[in-house]
Amino acid sequence: MAYSTDINLVLGPIVIGTVLNGFIYGICFAQFLTYWNNCFKDTYIIRYLVGWTFLLDTFHSGALFYMLWAYVVTNFGNPIFLTAVLWPFSATPIVTTLTSFPIQIFLSWRIRQLSQSKKVFYCLVFMAAAQGSVGLACSISAFKVPDLALYHILVPYVDAWQVLAVATDASISILLWYHLSQSRTGQKRSDCVIQRVIRTSVETAAFGAFFCIMDLITFTVLLRTNFHVIFAFPMGRIYTNALLMNLNSRPSLRAEFEGPFIPDIALDQLSSRLCNGVLSD
Repeated sequence: MAYSTDINLVLGPIVIGTVLNGFIYGICFAQFLTYWNNCFKDTYIIRYLVGWTFLLDTFHSGALFYMLWAYVVTNFGNPIFLTAVLWPFSATPIVTTLTSFPIQIFLSWRIRQLSQSKKVFYCLVFMAAAQGSVGLACSISAFKVPDLALYHILVPYVDAWQVLAVATDASISILLWYHLSQSRTGQKRSDCVIQRVIRTSVETAAFGAFFCIMDLITFTVLLRTNFHVIFAFPMGRIYTNALLMNLNSRPSLRAEFEGPFIPDIALDQLSSRLCNGVLSD
């Protein structure tokens, strides 16, 4: 299969994907600063998770700018080089997987705290591990492909990986929506907080699912172009943003939930569940 060396189809998407990734990384960086400035009393596991995602995001974003420099500056006027696969390109699936897998486990644990169901938690962990394993296999296979003209052989891996990722993210969002909806008590204050949590969860999940689905479609259908990288490059930052939004929204949600003291047994029980499952530090 002849690979197109049309700059608009090959280099253009790389430029857009790298710039878009840099923009979303900037948003995540601001979220990182907000998290550390708030001095949350989180467990070491959560702090390590935040630090881990920060390191991965910084490393991958820097690697992508290095790759862009190699394409547009070092090899300026050399269209043949556009078909070469540089290591940041092949490393994208593994970096995304190393970001998404622990975040999916974290969100699954949140659902475990809300639902008190170990079976649901283990099922979500299995799905996250499955998508993570396929993602790693996809990246390992990508490192063995030296030329973009041969990238079509990765279609089965990418399709399976993205389908599993969408299924896992959708399951987490649906279960979170269900258990939070079941927690409604009829109290306006608590129900408003729950509705806000549900809306945020659905919006962030929909955003991530959109990038996964578009990556799957563009990689499968537009084989002779690089349009898939517009969605593949920033995908890890999408997961990071979902994690940090979950963590940084807790103070405002807790303040809105607690408000003036109202003696209500049902409200106290709901407060305990939410603080353990969503609002806890």
